[in-house]
Amino acid sequence: MKITRVETTALSVPVERSFVGSVKFNAFNPIVVDVFTDEGLSAHGLTMVFNGMNVKPLKACLDAVAETIIGADVFRWAENWETLWKTARRIGHNGFGVQSMAAVDMALWNLRAKALEMPLSRLLGGFRDEVPVYASNYLWRDRTIDELQKEAAGLVAEGFPAVKMRMGWKSHKEDIARLAAIREAVGPDIDIMVDVLWVWTTYESIVMGREMEKYGVYWLEDPIPSHDLAGLSEIARSLDMPVVSGEDISLKRNFREMFERKATDIAMIDVQAVGGVTEWMRVAAMADAFNLPVVSHLFDEFSIHLVAAIPNGLWTEHMPWWDAIYQEPPQPEKGVMKVPQKPGIGYELDRDAMARFKM
Repeated sequence: MKITRVETTALSVPVERSFVGSVKFNAFNPIVVDVFTDEGLSAHGLTMVFNGMNVKPLKACLDAVAETIIGADVFRWAENWETLWKTARRIGHNGFGVQSMAAVDMALWNLRAKALEMPLSRLLGGFRDEVPVYASNYLWRDRTIDELQKEAAGLVAEGFPAVKMRMGWKSHKEDIARLAAIREAVGPDIDIMVDVLWVWTTYESIVMGREMEKYGVYWLEDPIPSHDLAGLSEIARSLDMPVVSGEDISLKRNFREMFERKATDIAMIDVQAVGGVTEWMRVAAMADAFNLPVVSHLFDEFSIHLVAAIPNGLWTEHMPWWDAIYQEPPQPEKGVMKVPQKPGIGYELDRDAMARFKM
C-alpha cells in the first residue's frame, strides 16, 4: 500500500468561554493532515496551535514534511519515521518541525490500523480496552472560588474520579485557598492534580508542595521549566507527592536524560511534542525500563489508544478542545473512556464542521 497524496487543512475552533491557562485561550487551531493511498484508504492526523498564532508557518512546515512520504510504503513504519525525522531536521527537532512530523506519523498509524482492520491500541500492544480519565478542561486560573467549587462539584457528579486545577497566577496564599475550596467541594476521595505551568522557582515549588500535600494533592505538574532537570530532581526528592513533567519535551533522547536525572516521578508524554505515535511508544517503553508510569497530554482521540496499549499507562487527560470537528468525539463515562473498537482510532472527522471552521 503506497501513499499517493496528502492534504492539510487549518481550522479555527472557538471556545464557548475563554479561560486563562498558560495564556488566555479564545480558540484552538487544529491543522488536519489527510493521507491517501493507492488502495483507496485514507486516514488523518493533526497538530495544533491556539488563538490563531503561527497557523501559517506551522501549516507550511506540515506541508513540506508531509510531501516527503508520497510514494512511501505505509507499513515500513520505521523507514517512514526516519524520513520524517531527516526532513524535519532542517526545520527543527523542537517546535514546528517535530509537531509537523508528529501529525504525519499519527496519520500513518491511523492508516495502518485501518488497513489491518483493528483498533490502533491493539496494533500497538492491546494491554486494555478502557483507560482511566481525569477532567482537565476546568478549574482554570481566572475562575472565582465560587466558580471553582461549583465546577468541581459538577465534575464529581459527572463521575470523574480526578480533576485538575491550575496554580501560579495568584499569590501563594490565594492559591492554597483555592485548593482548599476545591478539596471542600469534591470531598476526600477525589484526586486533585495541580498544574503550575512552569512559573515557580525550585524553592517556591518545595514550600508550596509541602502545603499542598496537606490537602492530599495527587500530583504536582510542571512547577518549573522542564529544562531545569536539576531543579525538578530537587523538588521530586523533597516532596512525598509525585512530580509530573514532560509535556513539552520532544524526542526520546531528551526524555532519557530526564529519567536518568530522576527529574520526574510520572512521565507526561504529548504525542505532538514528542514526535508522533512512533516516538510516544518508544518513550513509554523507556519509562517502563525506569519503572515509571506514563500519562498522556491532550489529543484524546489518539491518547486513549496510546495509554491503553501499554502496561505502564496510568491516566488519560480529557481535554475536549476540538471535539466539534469529530462526528462522535471521545466521551468519558464514570471516570473511564472505552477504546473504540473500530479500525484506526475509531473517530471520524465531521467534514461539514471542518468546512465551517476552515481558515
